[in-house]
Amino acid sequence: MTSVIIASLMAIPLAVGIGAADRAQHPYWLLSTTQKDNPVGISQRFKRAQKGDATSQLIVGMKYLELQNSAQALYWFKRSAAQGNVEAQIHLGNAYAQGKGVSVDYVKAHKWLSLAAAKGGYEAKFRFQYLLSKMTPAQIAEAERATFARRPRTE
Repeated sequence: MTSVIIASLMAIPLAVGIGAADRAQHPYWLLSTTQKDNPVGISQRFKRAQKGDATSQLIVGMKYLELQNSAQALYWFKRSAAQGNVEAQIHLGNAYAQGKGVSVDYVKAHKWLSLAAAKGGYEAKFRFQYLLSKMTPAQIAEAERATFARRPRTE
């Protein structure tokens, strides 16, 4: 089963059309720590994702999005987002806000986008503000209760 999944993930090139200057910034072109000139292959990313690596989980989720497999993409985004990966949180928030692969759920979208926005980044803050403009005051209140109930207390 794993070899079938890896083979389907490998069907899409990792960095088509990306110049050398952009590779370091592109999420698919994350380089290994031992060989800076060679990208980590998707099969290695899949193995790392299975072991719990949040960055690899994000990348595998993005590859599943390219393959138009929303269910698997969301599975990996949830695992990565739960570990605090901001980009995965943005993907999840967008999925819930737009109903991509899931039913539209502004409360869950609020949860993930507010967590991402709290960690900074223009994109997360922009998407969170846009979501707030779409929500009713009752939805915002419900979302804030649900989100703040889950956040760890800092003392």
